[in-house]
Amino acid sequence: MAIHDEDREPSGISEEPFSENDATIISQTPPLTPRPNIEFLHPRELGQALEGHQLDHFKLVEFIGGGGMGAVFRAHDTKLDRTVAVKVLAAGQADDADTLLRFRNEAQSAARLDHINIARVYCVGEDHGVHYIVFEYIDGVNLRDLVRSQGPLALGEALSYILQIAEALAHAWQREVVHRDIKPSNILINGHGQAKLVDMGLARMQHIGKVGDELTASGVTLGTFDYISPEQAREPRDADTRSDIYSLGCTLYFMLCGSPPFAEGTVLQKLLKHQSDPVPDPRQKRPDLPAEISSLIAKMLAKSPEERHQTPAELMAAILALSEQTGLVLSRPLMTVPLILDTSKNTFLRQHVPWIVPIAVLVTCVGLLGILEQRAVSPISDSIVSRPADTLPETGQRSPRGGKISPESSVDLSELDRLNASNAISAGLPPEPSE
Repeated sequence: MAIHDEDREPSGISEEPFSENDATIISQTPPLTPRPNIEFLHPRELGQALEGHQLDHFKLVEFIGGGGMGAVFRAHDTKLDRTVAVKVLAAGQADDADTLLRFRNEAQSAARLDHINIARVYCVGEDHGVHYIVFEYIDGVNLRDLVRSQGPLALGEALSYILQIAEALAHAWQREVVHRDIKPSNILINGHGQAKLVDMGLARMQHIGKVGDELTASGVTLGTFDYISPEQAREPRDADTRSDIYSLGCTLYFMLCGSPPFAEGTVLQKLLKHQSDPVPDPRQKRPDLPAEISSLIAKMLAKSPEERHQTPAELMAAILALSEQTGLVLSRPLMTVPLILDTSKNTFLRQHVPWIVPIAVLVTCVGLLGILEQRAVSPISDSIVSRPADTLPETGQRSPRGGKISPESSVDLSELDRLNASNAISAGLPPEPSE
């Protein structure tokens, strides 16, 4: 199995209503004029129709899955003699300007990213009116099918996958790309336990500011209803990396419990639950889970983006801290981004250290210069240094040097003693009595 195996159904099992396998785009686009041959074919039918054909120098060897926009094939690159994945846009969809723009945006967004946990894009092309994107081929299984076949995952395994995808999101965030469609079927696991994020079809580059350039300018709702963040459902343009963290939290819940956090009801009911219902505790279905995992998921699924982890790096730090607390051993990703252990505690220092440190150094230097100057100008008295009787300790008390002091006595110092006493007085210390 390979990249974008989204809509593959087990033999004899029909599609479930309102599942994550449904098209993730609600569009008001009017019906299109039919075209012969492959017009309006279901992804599976499109795959069967094109299997064995060739687009430019890519031979479509095997249909391996499909999504809302077309079919995905395992293909052979005849020029470079390698296996690739080719995503083909359905012919009818190519006449929909919004869909074609999303398809091209997928290639452009993926091309901005180069990370081991993100499926790489090689090229985009068109052959006889058929639009296609060529991706890295991933020989693996997606998380949706993995959980369906094996049941809920062990905590260590689930957190390892989340940690790797968080690293991928950190890479995307650094390049101003938001995925906006994080879900189990878009995360593939290869034979080495490596997680790969696929399907950038809904990705958005954060620097785009013009409404006309937005894929959601027509009021379209983008995302998958079981995994969509509240703010993304209200206004897709508001989605940022914290929205991806919310969807990743729903994915973690799915891996641990076998279903999304708000799995019941119609599409509208699911959207309302994401907006207002409290986050379900995964320990209700998995009593073996530690309390720390419930806290982690609750923060990832906070209704307000400000209450979630603010960056993927912060999420990674939280996962690593949890693994240390619970004694879990995780397979760690590349760690190419700095981790922030607790932003609430170090915010003051990060804001004020740049001016506190120079002032502290200046004050210290001034103090040292004052002491040195005082020592340099202090005279060495030739007179006898003595203590009046009324300032000395009571008779019989020991001096700091261990001897006894008489209340009537005075202390005569030699030249060396006078020097020592003078230095001590200059430093603000009481002079030591002569032995």
